[in-house]
Amino acid sequence: MLVHALILASSFLIILSGSELFTNGVEWAGHRLGLAEAAVGSLLAAVGTALPETFIPAVALLSGHGAAHQAVGVGAIVGAPLMLSTVALFVMGTACLVFKSRRGRIALRVAREDARRDLSFFFPVFLLLVLAGHANFGPLTRHILAIALLLVYSTYSVVMLRLKRAADADVEHGLYLETVLGGDAHKPRGWMTTLQVVGGVGLILFGATQFVDQVIIFSQHAHLNPGVLSLILSPLATELPEKYNSVIWIRQKKDHLALANITGAMVFQSCIPVALGLAFSPWVLSSAELLAGGIALASVVLLYINLRDSELGTPTLMIGGAAYAVFIAGLGYLGAF
Repeated sequence: MLVHALILASSFLIILSGSELFTNGVEWAGHRLGLAEAAVGSLLAAVGTALPETFIPAVALLSGHGAAHQAVGVGAIVGAPLMLSTVALFVMGTACLVFKSRRGRIALRVAREDARRDLSFFFPVFLLLVLAGHANFGPLTRHILAIALLLVYSTYSVVMLRLKRAADADVEHGLYLETVLGGDAHKPRGWMTTLQVVGGVGLILFGATQFVDQVIIFSQHAHLNPGVLSLILSPLATELPEKYNSVIWIRQKKDHLALANITGAMVFQSCIPVALGLAFSPWVLSSAELLAGGIALASVVLLYINLRDSELGTPTLMIGGAAYAVFIAGLGYLGAF
């Protein structure tokens, strides 16, 4: 068990290192491509850092056909939006308090219309899929829904890519790889930017690959349901990129990017990983997974309501921590442990 714990801890450090490289690289990629900062946060950053939590259910569902593998895959899929809509917001609120003196303010200054656009995509799609997990659809219906999700995300991507980049948008830090290799960090070469982004994603994926087997092994030793364990542990690890990237951007006073990274990842998580789950599993959600989906939806409604203007206060973000505590209490009530 000690060896497995060390592997788990090492994967955390690898994911964090990859996130730091990726965050810096993707900002420069967006700058070179002339993309709006909302698109950088909600598309490039969100998709790149969402790869681990997509990779885990993909490995679980495609590498084994047993009940344990399916439970791990579906648990990871449903747990990701829950983690983003609760713990990730709580971490952002904590970062606002920690960096208060550096930032000169506590509340986030965000682009209200960008955040609400993401949440407007996420809520109806995820609500439908939670309901579908209770309806026990047949294979044909599930495959049609999976295709529809891919079309929804394609539409979202087109909308984001059409946004215009602000004239005063700039990247504060030079490209790390150019700095290390002695190049001009504030005028990075295209291939160096690409190399750093790919390297960051590679580290994130490498750290995430350890999780499926480790969760199954740990659940067997601890005599726990692998689906419930995956619902809790997999998102905690794989959502680290989003959480850490947002903390970095909050520290740099790029609040719009920090929030877009989270809300954009929500849209991705409600489409691509769920499409995998619909295509390669019966998509019948347990009571614990239905609870997770319900709390994620409720938390998103609260966030949407509180995005009345360009400022998002820490009380709204801190509610995410309370929502996750309700989820854990609910698991205890359901006897899931």
